[in-house]
Amino acid sequence: MSYLVMARKWRPQTFADLVGQEHVSRTLANAIASGRVHHAFLFTGARGVGKTSAARILAKALNCENGPSAEPCNQCQHCEEISSGHSVDVFEIDGASNTGVDDVRELRETLRYMPSQCRYKIFIIDEVHMLSINAFNALLKTLEEPPEHVKFIFATTEPHKIPVTILSRCQRFDFRKIPAPKVVAQLRRIVDAENITISDRALALIAQRGGGSMRDSLSTLDQVVAFCSEQVADEDVQGLLGMVDRRLLFDALEGCMRQDCSMVLNVVRRVDDLGHSFRQFCQELVETVRQAILCSLVENPEEDLGVFGDELHALKSLSALAGQDDWQRLLSMLIKVETELSASSFPRLLVEMTLVRAASLPPAKDIAGLIRKVEALEGGYSSGSVPRPQPQQAPPVSAMMPKESPPAPAPPSATAPQSAPSPVSAPSVSAAEESQPAAPVVAEAPAPVADPPSVAAPQGGAAPSDWSQLVAQVRGKSPSLASLLEYGSLMKMALPELVIGYPPSSFHLQQMNDAESRDRLTQLVRELYGLELDLKIQALTNDASGPPSLVETKKKKESDRERRLREDALTHPTVKKAIEIFSGDIESVTPIDKGFV
Repeated sequence: MSYLVMARKWRPQTFADLVGQEHVSRTLANAIASGRVHHAFLFTGARGVGKTSAARILAKALNCENGPSAEPCNQCQHCEEISSGHSVDVFEIDGASNTGVDDVRELRETLRYMPSQCRYKIFIIDEVHMLSINAFNALLKTLEEPPEHVKFIFATTEPHKIPVTILSRCQRFDFRKIPAPKVVAQLRRIVDAENITISDRALALIAQRGGGSMRDSLSTLDQVVAFCSEQVADEDVQGLLGMVDRRLLFDALEGCMRQDCSMVLNVVRRVDDLGHSFRQFCQELVETVRQAILCSLVENPEEDLGVFGDELHALKSLSALAGQDDWQRLLSMLIKVETELSASSFPRLLVEMTLVRAASLPPAKDIAGLIRKVEALEGGYSSGSVPRPQPQQAPPVSAMMPKESPPAPAPPSATAPQSAPSPVSAPSVSAAEESQPAAPVVAEAPAPVADPPSVAAPQGGAAPSDWSQLVAQVRGKSPSLASLLEYGSLMKMALPELVIGYPPSSFHLQQMNDAESRDRLTQLVRELYGLELDLKIQALTNDASGPPSLVETKKKKESDRERRLREDALTHPTVKKAIEIFSGDIESVTPIDKGFV
């Protein structure tokens, strides 16, 4: 018996089997159950998402011997013939091969006759957008008023190429790309039924390659099983699909964020040795950076990222190495180099230098913080707290001209009248040429301006007065460690003793219990204050919940600020008048002027 590929073997047979298209299956099932079935349907969407399968299921539901029924039995003669493609009353036509007006005229001749066996004569035209304009025009009248025993089902990946006159005569259903978690779940059911051993991570890689298409994912799974037999390893899947090892991607990004050029160069060398395309390497780096950014922005990123378990924890750890500005900057650099690779004769050099440059850049500055400092300095100058330097008088033009040795001046007369001193001014060029050159007047240098007091962290100085000050000083040395501290509740701080609490089984608790994090914090406290830190990390319980963390405090302040903004907006006369005129309500409030709150 010939082998039946998985995409055909596991093709959906009922509306319930359609994965990720619940909006379509529910509508069609309800229409059949209520007897409100349209005479023409248009199924649109990407390849491999279930358009043709849904057309066959609809044909079976309408022609089932036990129907019409929303759930075909798949056991009667009509259902079996339609499933196998042998029904004489269900015509599957390839629009790309039958594009002419003569083909449509032949189809119209067939419509006259009643079905041979089934209840309805159904025409499924795949890739209907390939029909010519004349063919569409020949189909217009028939499509508007077909015989009662005829149903049309059109399927296409490019609905914008279909004339509006055809679209207006059909019920349109847009099939969506299938989310990666649903593809993985369906693949898991299939491999379990086929007795194939494979990890969820390998299935996620297959779903990623499928790009939201179940048929493409099943075809890739078929290829993987043919290569690995029934025991599939993650490394085999990566090698077969030509994907870069995730550890290499993580090492490259970690090297960029830790400013470790040697780690970055080592990753590029290994990628080249393994024969990977540098453009694909950049594309996967871009995707990994996107995942790292979403990890820090979304509380539960599993569905958006399609990663689970250890890989998700690794992504969260990677995301904590830098702030959003650093990740966004790296993302822009990678997107730019990916577009340049297509025209480059030196792909390795281009990727290598881009990553080295990313690893050499200092951490991005907090623009909002810099603006606040500038505003504080401006306020100090305007109030007179910091003296302004005295403006110096410009030297005379003659002083900048090349000088010749002048003759010795005549001694001044003893009887010369004393005149009142006049202000010193810069003579014009003509005056300098007519008069004898004189020694330039040197203005007295202004007194030096005292520097404002330094706000830098003390080196071996006094311990910080509060928890936020300690975290701020740690951030200057290690942003990732400061991010972990911000999520902790301060239980006790009497340096060198420090007790921090975290929710049990949280990611931040695991990271702070890591020896590397503890050693790094101890080293920073030693450098900053000259103290040997006595650090204790404890898991909080319901009976012993700690004070709010810095992150929670910040969120509460932002919430209170937004509430005050809303209250101020509601009492503003202009806003009240606008609400009265338009009978509206305030959806959101955004400050556009300093000092609004």
